[in-house]
Amino acid sequence: MTDLLNISLPFSNPVTIFALVMLIILLAPILFRKIKVPGIVGIILSGTIVGPSVLGLLERDSTIELLGTVGLLYLMFMAGLSIDLNRFEKLRNQSIGFGSLSYFFPALGAYVGGVYLLGYSIETSLLLGAIVGSHTLLAYPIVERLGITKNTAVTMSMGGTLVTDTLSLGILAVIAGTVGDSQGAGYWTGFATSIALFLAAAIFILPRLSRWFFQHMKHDNYVDFVFMMAVLFVTAFLAELAGLASIIGAFIAGLLINRLVPMNGTLMNRIQFVGNAMFIPFFLISVGMLVNVQVLANLEVWLIAIFFSILVFAGKAIAAALIRFIKGFSNAEGLVIFGLTTPQSAATLAVTLLGYDLGFFNQTAVNAVIILILITCLIGPWLVEKHGRDVALQEEEKPYNPSDTPQRILVPLANPETSDALMDIAFMIRDENSDQPVFPLTVARDGKDVDAQVARGEKMLSHAVVHAASAEVPVNPVTSVDFNIARGIARTVSEKLGSVVVIGWNGAVSARKQIFGSILDQLLQETDEMVMVAKVHDPVNTLNRILVAVPPFASLETGFAGAIRSLKLMADQIGGVLIFVMTDERKEIVQKRIEEVKPNLESDYQSIEKWVGLPGWLDEQVREHDLFVLLSSRAGSLSWRPALDRLPRVVAQRYPDLSFITVYPSEVEMMTGVHEPELGLKLLDQERIIISETGESLEDKLIRMLHKDESIPRQDIKQLIHRLLNNSSDYSPEMMSGVMLYDTHTSIVDEQLLFMGAIREGLIVPKAANKAHVVLMLLSPKEMSVKNHLKGVNAAARLIRPGKSLQHLKEAETPEEIYKIIVSQTHDTQS
Repeated sequence: MTDLLNISLPFSNPVTIFALVMLIILLAPILFRKIKVPGIVGIILSGTIVGPSVLGLLERDSTIELLGTVGLLYLMFMAGLSIDLNRFEKLRNQSIGFGSLSYFFPALGAYVGGVYLLGYSIETSLLLGAIVGSHTLLAYPIVERLGITKNTAVTMSMGGTLVTDTLSLGILAVIAGTVGDSQGAGYWTGFATSIALFLAAAIFILPRLSRWFFQHMKHDNYVDFVFMMAVLFVTAFLAELAGLASIIGAFIAGLLINRLVPMNGTLMNRIQFVGNAMFIPFFLISVGMLVNVQVLANLEVWLIAIFFSILVFAGKAIAAALIRFIKGFSNAEGLVIFGLTTPQSAATLAVTLLGYDLGFFNQTAVNAVIILILITCLIGPWLVEKHGRDVALQEEEKPYNPSDTPQRILVPLANPETSDALMDIAFMIRDENSDQPVFPLTVARDGKDVDAQVARGEKMLSHAVVHAASAEVPVNPVTSVDFNIARGIARTVSEKLGSVVVIGWNGAVSARKQIFGSILDQLLQETDEMVMVAKVHDPVNTLNRILVAVPPFASLETGFAGAIRSLKLMADQIGGVLIFVMTDERKEIVQKRIEEVKPNLESDYQSIEKWVGLPGWLDEQVREHDLFVLLSSRAGSLSWRPALDRLPRVVAQRYPDLSFITVYPSEVEMMTGVHEPELGLKLLDQERIIISETGESLEDKLIRMLHKDESIPRQDIKQLIHRLLNNSSDYSPEMMSGVMLYDTHTSIVDEQLLFMGAIREGLIVPKAANKAHVVLMLLSPKEMSVKNHLKGVNAAARLIRPGKSLQHLKEAETPEEIYKIIVSQTHDTQS
């Protein structure tokens, strides 16, 4: 048949070879999955079928070896990039311990069996231990597809790979050093020195060079990918030059620039796409082509191969079972660890072939190792595919804060220079399990040139769509037309049921601006959803640390958990260190609230004596490539203070090159399922509302408010007022411009009571930036829990909204009118 078609075997035409390989990469996973066999295994078996020992369509020549080596290095590089470094650092000792166990048990069995059963020399038995003790992350694409790369058991297994392969190749180097002239103190001194120099140079140069490249090189998008490939192969070459295996160099390269390549970013998607579609399948095919089917008829080869396989499976099973018992992993996680650590390929081949060249192994042993590679490469991925699904289900079933409601992120775009940075932030805070798209948005101001504005906006949206497509993040671009830009954004948030708004700020400072400027300030008043106002100076993927300032009482806001979750997701993506700063008084409470929020990240918690000391703390802490985040709040919320509105401008002036984000937590979420304004209405009775023009002192005003309730003993009122005023001596009681809130526990009330006083002309209050037109006073029974007291404080704070609502209260003539205004506003909020 081949003669009739004038085709010689094996194929020598490059086009024919490449066409056949592409067909294997395309069809093998599809066909083998139909019979419940992992696609990776299908590609390996296909390599065996088309290889020299079966159909003979392809020869394992220098081209296949080259592409296979590239695929192996690429696989190790991707594994290094994908490790969750925050969790890896947290699990560093466990990873080293597990890797040591995973190497020790198979190597111990190999030493005993090699010396006493196979009659090998000590050196050969040690090399056999290096073969069976190592493992290759062949099943990594499976765990990546299942979305469990950040699972603790998986992270530990991936970290253990570095340990087992280093030990394996280190033993190889030591044994090889005993052969020929490569012996003596000079050889070992030079060997150790070269490795030390390589590691020092890589650790010092690679992260700095990569960060500089991403920050300063303005270029086409594909150049980033080319730079990563250059880093990969140059580092692998230098590792070989230093005496290490190239696969260790590739893995180290991935680890060192891990923090610069966010998992959900455009660049990481390109790396994964090229690897999974091209290079890694070439490696799998080359592994399959190593199998010589004719050798399968040799009984001795089979017996030795079975013995080698027992060493691998028994040793790796003991290590996996032991670590599962110690760490309390589930059965599925234990089997995934076992499946990840059994495949033999990279280090196994390196040790076997060099051992054969040096005369330690005969042809029978080499053939047995090839069968071992095939068996382990079939069983390992199958185990990971089967039990990895159970681990993925376990991850999905874990509860997370703050809610299970759909996450819809809107990104208003106005400046092409910052659009990519804002979209990157949205990608990073987006839950990887979310099925909701990101909504890039442009708003055109209605008028004569509205068509031109819409056209400019569509160009920006087109770029945003392309940018998101590169990161494989679904988007739904939106164009809106409105006479008022802020209202157009707010309307879109409402129509799309948005939960988060990510918007940019140029950092411009003006005395006429209340916080950021008219559009942003109005947007904060028009929306209750979480708003992230970003001034990004550096590319997001080059940031090292995230400094988060948590004001007093911010942890009591309804949207606090949602804001912290978003920041944790961002830190997880960029691999940055997360540092929280809060006041000494609130540190224990705030830290506990933060640690309750998923995902669990190792964070640093620092404190300052008073909130006014924050600028001094920043002066000491801020470094290059830091991101500062201020957890602010809207006027009228529990933690709002006038100084919070001034802080973004202060930071912009003081640190013009600092990237920072001001986060306004959502006011939509409920603390305990109870609507706060509705609770506030239950606390407030119109009989406890008074109105006055002016002329009273603050103390007299509070006394007159308490006199409205006959159940309060008159002789205790002055003492209670003094306590209220002392409680607020260290901070402003101003909860929004013109509204003050005082609260305390007391034994003179049996239930929570709320009092309100309205002062038309205003009242001067110590530490307040504005005159008080409304004063609220909340009294809770002494035995009431702090949690319920704070729930009442939050409810009282939510009764009054800034803007027209406050103006109507100032103009009210009677307590009844005030009560009606509050009731009407509460119903509007609920609707």
